[in-house]
Amino acid sequence: MPDGVEAKAQAAPFALPEINISAYQVLLSGVLIAAFLTRFVRLGTPGEFYFDETYFPRTAQEIYRGDPAAWQFYGHENTHPPLSKEFMAGSMAIFEFADNIAPPLVPGQGGVENAYAWRFFGALAGVGSVLFMYLLARKLFDSEIAGLAAAFILTCEGVVFAQSRIATPDTFVLFFMLGCVYFLVTDRFLFSGVFFGAALACKYVASLTAVPIVLYLVWKLITRLREQPREERMKWFEIALPAGIALLYMGLAFVLVGFLGRTPDTKPGLFDGLGAADYAGWLLVSMAGGSIVAGVAGLVKQRMQAGGTGTLLTPQGKTCLEIVLVVAVFFIIVPGSVFLSTYIPMLWHAEYRGGFLGIGSIIHLNRQAYDFHSNLDQPHPYSSTWDVWPIMGRPIFFYLGSDESKIYSLGNPLIFWASLPALAFVLWQALRYVGARVEASRILLLWGRLPTRQAALLFVILSYLGLWLPWAIQQETGGRVLFIYHYLPALSFAILALSYTVDWLWRREEQWGKYLAGGYLLAVAVTFAYFYPHLSALEVPRWLERTYYWDWLPNWLGFNWH
Repeated sequence: MPDGVEAKAQAAPFALPEINISAYQVLLSGVLIAAFLTRFVRLGTPGEFYFDETYFPRTAQEIYRGDPAAWQFYGHENTHPPLSKEFMAGSMAIFEFADNIAPPLVPGQGGVENAYAWRFFGALAGVGSVLFMYLLARKLFDSEIAGLAAAFILTCEGVVFAQSRIATPDTFVLFFMLGCVYFLVTDRFLFSGVFFGAALACKYVASLTAVPIVLYLVWKLITRLREQPREERMKWFEIALPAGIALLYMGLAFVLVGFLGRTPDTKPGLFDGLGAADYAGWLLVSMAGGSIVAGVAGLVKQRMQAGGTGTLLTPQGKTCLEIVLVVAVFFIIVPGSVFLSTYIPMLWHAEYRGGFLGIGSIIHLNRQAYDFHSNLDQPHPYSSTWDVWPIMGRPIFFYLGSDESKIYSLGNPLIFWASLPALAFVLWQALRYVGARVEASRILLLWGRLPTRQAALLFVILSYLGLWLPWAIQQETGGRVLFIYHYLPALSFAILALSYTVDWLWRREEQWGKYLAGGYLLAVAVTFAYFYPHLSALEVPRWLERTYYWDWLPNWLGFNWH
């Protein structure tokens, strides 16, 4: 440049934004990519219906075509609410539209007869479950390591994987349940209620999600009461009113169960043919009514004595009333509205608009479904009982192809078997600051404290038990045949326990902790890869397939069974 010539600063044609990416975000992206690839690669294989796909996608095809017969109970799949089938029908519509625009880009052909189409949203829900598992573990344990471990373990879990790739409601239930619990513990109750309603609209068993909901709200009530100033004691009506409302919820739940459990093809009144559930429900409703009336009367009397000035409720009373109203709005009204809205496609057809806004037709269809599940005791070769689920006692044989390829709903043994000691470890960690002693007078004394971190661990344990043990009652009282995929909601909390254990090991000062945590995760991935052919109908050499069955070991060791 010549001397004396002033250089002009030239602005860059464009500026690159500053991007700060942490190692945790890179790892999370890798886990989500792995979840996406494992769920979507070869999703269209097999190209025909298998196992329960003979029911759900077939009815989804009828919904997509606008066939009113799709909503008839007999001859169609209406033993479950319709949301999962509506997702399948929506996916068929999308793939049909995309195939007409850009056929080379669409897997398979068309939408209605395209296996990739009717499984698409289920696989997407499987990926979404991995994301919610990461968010939930990170929130509960305040640890990126725990979140990544939980997401990775769920990605490599065999039953979760198999259910993500078959067009049935179970993967949707898992996705919406995990979303419900995540939004619950982050105090976003509206979203939690929406996800709760969506889970219920896929399968009735999602009602067990009420267990973590109640546990969290009880904990929130206790912690908020402890934070309130104790300048004045709660008045009796401040206890009677919210307690009455809580009893009302319980009573109405029993009444609903009793009503649904009666003969579905009759139209009984609320008080016709009452059973045990009805009597219990109406007793609770009566007690609730008395408690609510007494509470309101006390509130009115307090207002009159105060002359219309001052506050009627103490801070503790306001907190109690707020919590029970949160339940009413966000976990009864909102989920109920979501559930009912999924029947709108049915009400497009005039023949289903019976009763007020079609409510009569919706109730009748659900009564038929409830009766079906309550009395379905037909044996099935791959059914299993609740007590063998934690040890993966009975996988499900889904599919056998002409090339001898197979699909099993088979859990990852390193996840199932390790989850039991992990749950025991988490329970020990949760109660490490709590002591107990039985006095000579046979009185149980408890003392200690329950910090927030320990409360989160206890939440995991109690939610696991609440999602698993009710199946024991169902098994003992008779009714529906059960399969290992009914364990999925409880399994997700067992995986949370595993993720906490991995995080605890990783944070040890000794190097062996990191080696053990990393080695376990690596072994989980290797085991998943080993079983992958029998989870996805991938043809393998005969020698490899023989290793999947236990009977090769005695022969290899030289034993002769004959």
